[in-house]
Amino acid sequence: MQIIKKNVLCNTKWVNLVEIDYIDNHGNEKKWTSVERTGDRKAVLIIATVDDKLVVTKEFRVPIGGYEWSFPAGLIDDNESPEAAAIRELKEETNLDVIEIMAISPFAYNTAGLSNESIAMVYLKAKGTPGNQNAESSEDIQTFLMTKEEVKQLLQDNTQKFSAKAWISMQHFASQ
Repeated sequence: MQIIKKNVLCNTKWVNLVEIDYIDNHGNEKKWTSVERTGDRKAVLIIATVDDKLVVTKEFRVPIGGYEWSFPAGLIDDNESPEAAAIRELKEETNLDVIEIMAISPFAYNTAGLSNESIAMVYLKAKGTPGNQNAESSEDIQTFLMTKEEVKQLLQDNTQKFSAKAWISMQHFASQ
């Protein structure tokens, strides 16, 4: 496989729609349409605990027309480390403070067939009382501190929508 060129079909503040010309494994020239973050922006996904409870968010997501269960997350600002972004985003979205960062994953891709967006998963311990007073006006986020049993019950509710990466982490938390 070989990328020949990329053409920006439409650009916006946060994403570009691109058409990619490439050569497949049989030597055929093909086209692929995808979405790219502007300026090679990366993001963090924050997997936090307060005492022995998992910090879980329920956020309205316009593209799915409903609420998604996930974790605090956000874009990394220019010249910002994943650690600094995690501390900032956790405070903005949940009003919680970081006690200790336990681990940071390498950058991983969310939906590589659709987008080049990559995230670092930041595992940390936090403290405080959840709230959304620091959220932006475009964010409709509720924060829950959930026990293992509450997470298990949530995961069994097939009427709910989950972030794929969050579902995996919630499943792991509930099974320990």
